[in-house]
Amino acid sequence: MTIRKVLALMFLIIATFIWGITFPLVKYILQYLSEFQLLFLRFLFASLIGIFIVFKGRKYLKNWKNIFYLSLLGLSLYIAFVFQTVGLRYTTPTKSAFITGLYIVFTPILATFFLKERIKLHYIIALNLSLIGLFFLSNIDLRSLASLNIGDLLTILCAVAFAFQIVLTELLVKNMEPLFVTSFEILIAFLFTIPFMVFNPPVLLNSTLILSVAFLGIFASFLAIQAESVSLRYIDSTEASLIFVLEPVFAYLFSFIIFREVLNLKGIIGAFLIIASMVIIAIYNRE
Repeated sequence: MTIRKVLALMFLIIATFIWGITFPLVKYILQYLSEFQLLFLRFLFASLIGIFIVFKGRKYLKNWKNIFYLSLLGLSLYIAFVFQTVGLRYTTPTKSAFITGLYIVFTPILATFFLKERIKLHYIIALNLSLIGLFFLSNIDLRSLASLNIGDLLTILCAVAFAFQIVLTELLVKNMEPLFVTSFEILIAFLFTIPFMVFNPPVLLNSTLILSVAFLGIFASFLAIQAESVSLRYIDSTEASLIFVLEPVFAYLFSFIIFREVLNLKGIIGAFLIIASMVIIAIYNRE
């Protein structure tokens, strides 16, 4: 394994750690702000940094094809966060995190169509273990739709959107600078939040909310997504999706600290299955 690939894997693990924090944090912020107020401020903070990178890399915008795919990437990011944020209004942070984690299943499926990637046996085994683990942790009963609430359903759509965003990112960073790709998609996502602010009352912020939303925008949105874009230059989307499975594990840890959420026996089994899938990938990478 090359040094660049090791660093890419490390960046992704750090990004998942940051994203894990966001689930209980967003749940907390939603007590004081509407979903679209939160998204507007989140992408505003991220765009304040990204706008300078977009200006510096404006040479890529001379190609209308680049503009189209970058805008599509930004739209997919926006849709993913809308479904996830609205879904968090109706479900728990831990459940939201693990349902969002279903993109580890959707990503390689989409990759086979868009990137012509071949899914190897060890990926199939790891993905299936991850999927079973996610169902255990999320306490989803496939025999009854009653186990799914509106928040769960919206979060499943969020997982599909994130899978598309990961695959499209991998395509675009092959021909453009990752920093530019990420900065432009965040800026597009921010522009999509502006019209919805018209229907929201003025935002009343205290220092705690400002710091919380700034963390979401700068660290969880800008820096973590930058880490994702850079890493996808050196590892493929299927490997990345399996690294991202750590995100719900981190989310549970922070949900326990903040909201005292506790795993039952099924949740513990699910956690072990997810760890098993990570071990499979680790052994393969050592070879």
